[in-house]
Amino acid sequence: MKTSFDAIIVGAGPAGAAAAISLARRGYSVALIDKEQFPREKLCGDFINPSNWPVLEQLGVTRQLFMQDHEIVTAFRITADSGAAAEAALPSTDGAPVYGLGLRRFFFDQILLQKAQEEGVTALLGYRIKALHRRADGWRVGYGRGESVENFNARILIGADGRNSWVAHHLGMASGAARGGRRIGFQLRLKYAPGLRGRVEIHLFPGGYAGVLGLGDGTINLCLAVDRRRLGEHVGIEALLESHLPRNPHLKAILDESEPVGPGRSTFPVYFPPRRSVGDGVVLIGDAARVNEPVSGEGIFFALRSAAIAAATVDQAFNRGDFSARELFHYERSCRAEFRRRRGLNGAIRFLMYRPALLAPFIHLSGKKKRLLESLVHAICRPEAAA
Repeated sequence: MKTSFDAIIVGAGPAGAAAAISLARRGYSVALIDKEQFPREKLCGDFINPSNWPVLEQLGVTRQLFMQDHEIVTAFRITADSGAAAEAALPSTDGAPVYGLGLRRFFFDQILLQKAQEEGVTALLGYRIKALHRRADGWRVGYGRGESVENFNARILIGADGRNSWVAHHLGMASGAARGGRRIGFQLRLKYAPGLRGRVEIHLFPGGYAGVLGLGDGTINLCLAVDRRRLGEHVGIEALLESHLPRNPHLKAILDESEPVGPGRSTFPVYFPPRRSVGDGVVLIGDAARVNEPVSGEGIFFALRSAAIAAATVDQAFNRGDFSARELFHYERSCRAEFRRRRGLNGAIRFLMYRPALLAPFIHLSGKKKRLLESLVHAICRPEAAA
């Protein structure tokens, strides 16, 4: 196997795989390394927001996605524990309906990884990074299983290893902001025969909210975000299912007709602000750079688009022969400009989700005047042309 590459990407999730595909298509040699074997389960809301279609088509994976179990999503519904509810259709473009997809990350990530391998990317799965050494001409990376260590070299290093990024922490690019987060995420798959009729739903309950989505195989994804300061340090998903979630009557109706499929999962933090995402010869992408709370269902979009922006920046760095932090800062600046509106909207919604006294009147009013909710849904879900 080769021991030298143009780029080494740590993390083979959506951001890492998309960056690998984009760089390989530009003619660069790429190694993609991940500590997990694929396919693997991943805590996620499992919602493919319609905003993703242009970039997914550019990556060339849409046909493979539709070959898996999935549910077409054409509407959004939100409810409060007061009983108020509102629903809006997803937007249309030039008269054609826009839809999202309920699809397990188990399938989604594997499809992107396979596409990267088809493009000539070397995938090293089940290996951990053991050491990183900065060199005058790039990086020397030690990796292995157990006690064994092998090395390879690369000109550029891309950290795509998630919210608790080993690369970010090892290189001193992570702050204490993530460790001080307030919200915990939980996920559980449920067998639910009635189905959700093509809707993605958010249900508010005291201390947090739940996202519910059909997956096309007779199951639904139940994903929760809770404020641990309100619910206590050691609240688990079992206690939430028994005492907190049923306080929303709409959510209780779903839980009463459901049964768990497999174990629950948890993650922390649900959100943290931007890290410094570039250094000399290194770029952080996806959740390694910033975690956006999944209230707007755009986590995958941010991952895929940050990967595309990073690939373009790295290509420019190769063309100029300059891998300094100053040169790579074009990536960070481009992400800020492209994501400013969406992240601002995400932050506003996140603020309201934990303040039901403010959000419940909006839900109640939206139940009568659909344009209120429709304008919000359209802003979040309308596809944008891939750059």
